[in-house]
Amino acid sequence: MQLSTVTSYSTILASSQPTSPPAAQKDRPLILYAYSQTDSARDNLKFFIAHGLHAAADFVFIINGETADTSLIPKADNIRFIQRKNECYDLGAHAEVLLKDNLYKKYKKFIMMNASIRGPFVPYWAEACWSERYLNKLTDEVKLVGMTGNCWPMFHIQSMIWATDSVGLNTLLFPTPELAANIANTPVPNFVSDKLFPGINACFDGWNSAVSAEVGSSALIKAAGYKLDVMMSAFHSSTKYEEECDSSKNGDVLMNHAYFGTNVHPFETIFLKSNRDIDPVNLARMTEWEEGSKYSSFDHCSL
Repeated sequence: MQLSTVTSYSTILASSQPTSPPAAQKDRPLILYAYSQTDSARDNLKFFIAHGLHAAADFVFIINGETADTSLIPKADNIRFIQRKNECYDLGAHAEVLLKDNLYKKYKKFIMMNASIRGPFVPYWAEACWSERYLNKLTDEVKLVGMTGNCWPMFHIQSMIWATDSVGLNTLLFPTPELAANIANTPVPNFVSDKLFPGINACFDGWNSAVSAEVGSSALIKAAGYKLDVMMSAFHSSTKYEEECDSSKNGDVLMNHAYFGTNVHPFETIFLKSNRDIDPVNLARMTEWEEGSKYSSFDHCSL
């Protein structure tokens, strides 16, 4: 089923600020945070606002659906929100906002994330800025970075947080017909979609098409001749991790005890998937300790 591209309609209901960044800030990264109201997502949003915001990037909160939680978002020159209908899934929402008024052309580096993860969690000794840790993994060869890789149905970077640059984003938004044909070298399984044009520039109308976008985006980046990178330690245990990936043994690592018999730790990935009941005691303790430490990204992320 071919889906309409997000350039063909507008679902944006409200915006807190104009879309253009100040001219002097064009080299700042853009961080998009997609949010749909649930109790878990609200807790994650509050945590991110308290510990993840900083002055060295521009933040756009994409609020999907009607909610009063827009009142949680602080007012600052580098922070705004866009409220839109709750449709197209997170990747389609990211694409719509990026394309609105050519916002994507105003930046060179991007982080797209959603409210299914809690963080950032940064160890005391690290003295690190969470967004720089992701963005610094981008190179001339690496064009898509995430926290974890899923071996099922084929290796791909899970989409709760992605970092990319202009080259990677243009690949995901505007894959050429030639590149789309090239994706046959790293095919997306037919159970997802055998006809959906690859990339994120569509309004995904169901789970299958949204999964197709997630799985297919990694395939698309590789078909364009670039590489992937993820934060989880297991990925770096072998130079052939992607090829050796066995979905029958270690598929989706973001399930309880599905990460080679254990669970992904936030000091590997900086964020934790919080809506799957993965090690709830660890999540509660990490949250409690970071709240108590008063950790702020404003202290670690510089211009």
